[in-house]
Amino acid sequence: MGATADTINNRTMAEDTIWNLETAYFENLYKANYEAVLTLVDEGFLGWPGGLSKPITRNESAAFMKKLIPSPTSNKIRIEKLGISIVNHVALTQYLLFVESSNNDGELKSSATRICHTWIQTGGKWKLLGGTSNEQ
Repeated sequence: MGATADTINNRTMAEDTIWNLETAYFENLYKANYEAVLTLVDEGFLGWPGGLSKPITRNESAAFMKKLIPSPTSNKIRIEKLGISIVNHVALTQYLLFVESSNNDGELKSSATRICHTWIQTGGKWKLLGGTSNEQ
């Protein structure tokens, strides 16, 4: 039995919502708007950013964000969507995050990071439950 049009439309809407949340996460992070970022993060969050020796909780991620981006940074971000899977109320995203920014001397710096995020839908809202990252 194939998927119905309603099922496909609901899945597409959920995918669009999640990709928009991924973008909002990084836009707010680079604006140093940590509170806006944390509104997207579930209380049970567990993540393992590249370069850290162990996974971190939601509270530890707040401190990590402030160390990583201590003040608003002017940049361009681009997400190369490589995969998304939604099963019931859980979504998994896999993508490359490209960031271009200028340092104080106007020198252009580019980075690429491989990211895998897990989102959970509770109370009708998607929240970031976990993730890993690795600089390319």
